[in-house]
Amino acid sequence: MLSLSASPASPVSARPYAFAPAVCVALALMSGVSLMAGCATSAKSEKSAAELEADDPPESVATLGPALNVSGTPWAALSVAASQAHSQSEALEWEIFRVPGKQSTDYRHVQHEGRDAVLAVADASGSILRHRLRLEPSSLGRVSFSWNVPDAASGANASMPKLDDVPVRVVLAFEGDRKRFSMKNALLSELSQLLTGEPLPYATLIYSWSRVSPSGVVIANDQTDRIRKLVVESGDGGYNQWRSYERDVRVDFQKVFGEEPGALLSFAVFTEGERNLGPLRAWYGPVVLRPEPVAALTR
Repeated sequence: MLSLSASPASPVSARPYAFAPAVCVALALMSGVSLMAGCATSAKSEKSAAELEADDPPESVATLGPALNVSGTPWAALSVAASQAHSQSEALEWEIFRVPGKQSTDYRHVQHEGRDAVLAVADASGSILRHRLRLEPSSLGRVSFSWNVPDAASGANASMPKLDDVPVRVVLAFEGDRKRFSMKNALLSELSQLLTGEPLPYATLIYSWSRVSPSGVVIANDQTDRIRKLVVESGDGGYNQWRSYERDVRVDFQKVFGEEPGALLSFAVFTEGERNLGPLRAWYGPVVLRPEPVAALTR
């Protein structure tokens, strides 16, 4: 099991010699959108990512914008947690989170093989399709999701940073005690806030596919241990078909991080195609969070 650093965060001014290396690490992470998977706070843009990119170069495009091709669709309605099934329209809102300098993946609602789905098309691009939803630790239950990957053309391997174009990921971001951050993670969080308007989440759990690593393996991000992948699909089988999963969020968090989870802040899907020779396509079924029933909590 991977260990969690429990050293207290140090102020930037207390360790000036550590700042420059941390800046380099943070900038590298900023160029890889996976750092920001599931962050929970930022001002919303009035334009869609596509509209912004039409007006400005990638370096100046806003970090956050509404996912106009997904919000309010049947897929968004199916993805609403059971406890929110009759809530207001904002419960159906999804957003695109991107890093300045990187083109956005195209996410849009489609029908695929008779199912409501979101098609993700990445061509030297990467961004996160995210929904904000707070679930307290006592309410964490199960998450179900599905995906359909056309083929193995990406040559992805989630255990190798240089081959990390995994076509499908489901991302959960959690709150926690930031005083437990190592100095490096505290600096990364501060720099993330500065560069994107959002801090590093306390913990990010990513359900992922790997061609090489076996199912059940935990893979830590090579830059920060606060982002960890849990492989739920392995090998070269299962392409061109819907693959469905149901996971116990609490159990998985305990396995991956070795501690009890804090509140869930958001969930997302994430497809990038940074190192592919052509467009990478994948379909996502609804991502459904089922909070723990009250009766189960009182047993």
